[in-house]
Amino acid sequence: MSLFPILTDEFVFQSEMQNQRTMIKKILVPILFLMMYSGTARGDERRVQMTLSEANRGDAIAQNKLGVYYEIGAGVEQNDTEAVKWFRIAADQGYGDAMFNLGEMYEQGRGVPKNLDEAIALYKKACASGGCKCSCRRYRQLTGEPEEAPAVNF
Repeated sequence: MSLFPILTDEFVFQSEMQNQRTMIKKILVPILFLMMYSGTARGDERRVQMTLSEANRGDAIAQNKLGVYYEIGAGVEQNDTEAVKWFRIAADQGYGDAMFNLGEMYEQGRGVPKNLDEAIALYKKACASGGCKCSCRRYRQLTGEPEEAPAVNF
């Protein structure tokens, strides 16, 4: 008796196992994808509804977050005008991140007429509020102030 039949049998067995794994992957991957996609859609809808509820109660962080959702179309239809509305509501409460986001909208002319002066003023207020450092950096870039300049104070 030679080892050849054993090796052949082992090869056939491994080949059959590989075929079964491939078949399982071909079946499971689309199913898993559909489950993840449909769950994400429901999750996005629920997240937007919870954020909207908080935003309507006056939560500036939620208002800014809702603005971001509308800006990028996450869980809602993309709408720059609606994004600006929520950024403005949060910015009016002194929320620095919303001031920065609103400044970007003015700088790019998205949802509002392009207005660099308004964008610079919003970046300055956001910087002074202690929000993200990106607002200070963007303010300095647009006004030509050196990077070493101290943070802008109101």
